[in-house]
Amino acid sequence: MSPSNSMLECYFSLQLKFAAHYAVKASVPIDVAIDRCTNLRRRLNLWGNAGETQWNRFLARVQSTGSDHAAQLALCAEYQRPHSYPELERSFGCFSYDPPDATGTLRIHFLPPSGLNSSPLAVENVGARMSDLRDLFAHVQRSAPMATTVRGVSWLYNLHAYRRLFPLAYSASVQAVRFPLHLNGSSTWGQVLNWRQEVKAAVRDQLLARLDDMSVENPWEIFPLQAKVATSPIDVFYEQFS
Repeated sequence: MSPSNSMLECYFSLQLKFAAHYAVKASVPIDVAIDRCTNLRRRLNLWGNAGETQWNRFLARVQSTGSDHAAQLALCAEYQRPHSYPELERSFGCFSYDPPDATGTLRIHFLPPSGLNSSPLAVENVGARMSDLRDLFAHVQRSAPMATTVRGVSWLYNLHAYRRLFPLAYSASVQAVRFPLHLNGSSTWGQVLNWRQEVKAAVRDQLLARLDDMSVENPWEIFPLQAKVATSPIDVFYEQFS
């Protein structure tokens, strides 16, 4: 792996261990567990139609490794691809978004880019994050006028440093998730990494210690922080960030 990717090696390794444990608990093949319980597809940049063929090849080769953790980790390095242009086009600093769905709901995401000199959620960086959001919603207003609602699902909503970035109506809407979570994004897995994209040892150790308590139905419940959901009309974002 390259120097930047090598920082993620421990992250990939942890996810593979999580998936291996889930595979045993749920009595499913390791490739099914990886597809269901990790965000490796996103982290390998094999998301969407463009990455589907490569992702399926990756899973097929993972299945042939059996329980060889080192071989699985080597496959992660082999299959990792650069970010696609469409993904970068919808990225603004630390924030990005998915195009609005059929109901007009636009999903926002937070992922710090490499090369930062301090925590992106530190007080001194609030202005920069506000600028990210201003640029994002200016772009949305021009390119996705059908968007009516903003929604976020993330462990980050547990943090005041994150909630303070948003309009009051959006922050006030934060509540516990009452629907099944997916582990193929960063809404839960993101808490394992710090802003340098390094694995947090304390979080890793807590997660590994709780693997035996994993529920097949709700495997995300063994993470230290649970994802929360926030939603509001998009107009409150336009009002604040225009």
